[in-house]
Amino acid sequence: MTTSFSDDPEPAIIQIASGGESGTKRRIACKFHGAQGQRIILETTEPIGVSSVISVEHDDVLFLGEVVSCRGASGPTWNLEVNVEQILTGLQSLMALRERLLGEGVPQHPFGRLPLGVLN
Repeated sequence: MTTSFSDDPEPAIIQIASGGESGTKRRIACKFHGAQGQRIILETTEPIGVSSVISVEHDDVLFLGEVVSCRGASGPTWNLEVNVEQILTGLQSLMALRERLLGEGVPQHPFGRLPLGVLN
């Protein structure tokens, strides 16, 4: 991963498991400050525990990793350092493909649904 830090951080979204049995995820808005090596730096309005496994959506990239540092910053913000384990790119292409595949679905019979055992 190349080193890049922006003077004007860009918006991103953190997803973190809610901890319940339902498997739901919380979405937290954040700012993407940059990347260096296998680490990304984020700014958020709520702390996230060290060792939390998260995903971060930024532009057309999904970062999967673990929080290694969470420090209070100026005002009600927190700076996160995330060790990136995996990077997925081309999210927009994947979303379009998923939509197309789910939209097409299974071809329907021209006469609607027929009960089992009915021959055409």
